[in-house]
Amino acid sequence: MTVAENTAGLDALDRLSEQLLTAAEAGGIRVVVAQTPSEREAIHRLRHEQVVGHGWASPDDLPAGIERDEHDPFAVQVGAWVGATLVGEMRLVLPTAGRRLPVEEAFGLDIEPRGRVVEAGRLVVAPSHRGDPSHRIWGALFARAWLTMRAQGFSLLCGAASPQMVERLRALGLPFEVLGAPRTYWGEPRVPVRLDPASGDPRWFGPSD
Repeated sequence: MTVAENTAGLDALDRLSEQLLTAAEAGGIRVVVAQTPSEREAIHRLRHEQVVGHGWASPDDLPAGIERDEHDPFAVQVGAWVGATLVGEMRLVLPTAGRRLPVEEAFGLDIEPRGRVVEAGRLVVAPSHRGDPSHRIWGALFARAWLTMRAQGFSLLCGAASPQMVERLRALGLPFEVLGAPRTYWGEPRVPVRLDPASGDPRWFGPSD
């Protein structure tokens, strides 16, 4: 595969991400990286609602009303907002020397190449927005996360997703590679996945115009 072909896959996903964000903005959804303590706290509270609402933890397990772990201080939090209301979020964990990514810890994996893979996870859409157009929200969250990591020089992505989410992402043209068998992770059966857009056919990401 030539350098031009490698670049084509990345460029195609960049374009798809811009299109997803444009569609979200046209629907009144602003998807940005959280910048303030209050924005980050809102994200942790939405995660708490997800965990407690689905029975993954009891309110007594998380008495502060937030869901947060040891990886969050190193993470980038992406939020989707309608006006002043948070309606969705996603977390990016960047590679840090001497620390494994959460999915590596949970599944006993080493995801190569070390130090060059970013983990996306903790995807939540608020209950009030889980019907149509929820696909627009989670698509835009993924898009903002992708463009954010691209801006920091990364182009390889990993995470843990339900089999249903893997199919949704593949339906967008994203060639996610499943790395192992399902395990219970963040409350439900998920599989470890990896995305290398440069290894795929850029036609998978849709037309370039």
